[in-house]
Amino acid sequence: MTKNFLIDYMVYMRKLASEHRQLQHTDEEKHFFFGELPDFWENLRSEVHFPALVAEGCENEYTGSRSNLSKKRTTSFSIVEGYDQIGDIIEMTEKVSVCEKIAEEVLSRMMADTDKPFRTVEVESISGEYNANTQQKYVGYRINLTLVDAGICATNPNAWIDPEPEPELTPDSEPEPEPEPDDNNQEDTNAED
Repeated sequence: MTKNFLIDYMVYMRKLASEHRQLQHTDEEKHFFFGELPDFWENLRSEVHFPALVAEGCENEYTGSRSNLSKKRTTSFSIVEGYDQIGDIIEMTEKVSVCEKIAEEVLSRMMADTDKPFRTVEVESISGEYNANTQQKYVGYRINLTLVDAGICATNPNAWIDPEPEPELTPDSEPEPEPEPDDNNQEDTNAED
């Protein structure tokens, strides 16, 4: 892992798209897109094959206590599929069912994997929704979830410049007195022009 969550998460999700039998993403035949779903809906049909996994970015929230802080990353991913005939409800329903099945298989793999860029998936946060873009003839199933990282409150000493050490006072020592202002260098404010 690179210690950059978004890069690690993108690589991980692309790996899942490459390893799933119905997706089989490769550099030559792309079945993976990392970005926001509206960007995918708008104009990327020619760049990505179906079915495709669309992994989105995250919003972060920090929870826990001062000594045990966790970062929760709310994100989504979708499985999308194209269809041929506008208004063909049977084809659309069949494609959405395939998308839902693949999305749930990806989610199950995310929960089971041990080599992933997050500690766990917050089960209570998981929700799913159907979506469609009838103008572009896409349907899909979107999973919304929260990924949890733990133990982020440790201070990195290499990120900070060490301050100058304060002089130590002993019971016998007294602090050095402030220097008195030099009267010769001050202008006489009472002098006449």
